[in-house]
Amino acid sequence: MTKHGFTLIELLVVVSVLVTILGLGVASFNSFNRRERIKQTALTLKSTLRFSQTKAISAQKPTSNCTTYVGMRVSFTASTYSMQHECNPEGVVGSVETVTLPRGITFSPIPTSFTFLTRSNTDRITTDTPITMTNGTLNYSLIISPNGGVRASGF
Repeated sequence: MTKHGFTLIELLVVVSVLVTILGLGVASFNSFNRRERIKQTALTLKSTLRFSQTKAISAQKPTSNCTTYVGMRVSFTASTYSMQHECNPEGVVGSVETVTLPRGITFSPIPTSFTFLTRSNTDRITTDTPITMTNGTLNYSLIISPNGGVRASGF
């Protein structure tokens, strides 16, 4: 008489192999998720900067309290960035559009503020300026050029 089935040892070996494979899969997914989250945040910032640049070039100035329109001012804190109209001599005016970075992602170091100027594709920076975001383990950078170009430098 032959018995059909598996021994306890065989079952334990199969279960331990499956648990190991599952653990590696979860670790790989978490790493991929962290990487894609910071990349998507940077690409959203790039899109927002392009939008601010377009508003400046098209001279979409505020309806009041703006003598001479200068452009769009972009400012940063450790976990937010904001856009606001800049006028001369009033300074920044109008409503502020602020975007908060996802939890766990920050600017490092905090970038200096700059202005996309009107009627040109330029801003008030003199050299390539990096904007670096970090999630503690990975850094992703965008580069703002003096001619107004915004490009992803990557990891």
